[in-house]
Amino acid sequence: MRRLFGAFVKLPGLLLAVLPVVGVVDAALAADCRTEVRALLVQSAPAADAVSAVRQLCTAASARGEADASYQLALLDLGPDGWHPERAIPLITQAADAGVPEAQYWLAWQQDTGPLLPNNPDESLRWYQAAAAQSHRLALARLADAYEFGELGLTPAPARATELRAQAAQCAAKSAL
Repeated sequence: MRRLFGAFVKLPGLLLAVLPVVGVVDAALAADCRTEVRALLVQSAPAADAVSAVRQLCTAASARGEADASYQLALLDLGPDGWHPERAIPLITQAADAGVPEAQYWLAWQQDTGPLLPNNPDESLRWYQAAAAQSHRLALARLADAYEFGELGLTPAPARATELRAQAAQCAAKSAL
């Protein structure tokens, strides 16, 4: 039993804790935002009213301090709601600073090879490491390559590259479950 507006959450036989109701509502709003943005991203031409409704949902979650919702809003500005990198990049940076691993990876990737941000190996490495610290599979894989080939200012370290590849493989296996 999971009650969104209740004070207790019970999962398979466990009573977890008394949760602040607002936190539960905020988390649910952010999860709905992510789910709805993902649904729009796989459509070739989502309806404008659907994009608008999802933007409102994500804006509400972002206004409540849900950093992932800010990242999801940015994704809307890089596709389903037009091409607006000038709006998206500050939102992605805000989410990355708040610890959203997908946003951290996006900044790393753009500063590594992408066209939207200037190439900056030091910043790219910093963001890849932040995302990898949260088990972001693609960040782990990119760092493995960087250690193997001595990229991003790193000294080649084959053993470290092997460790990171193993971690990335674990992430891939977990996501396949």
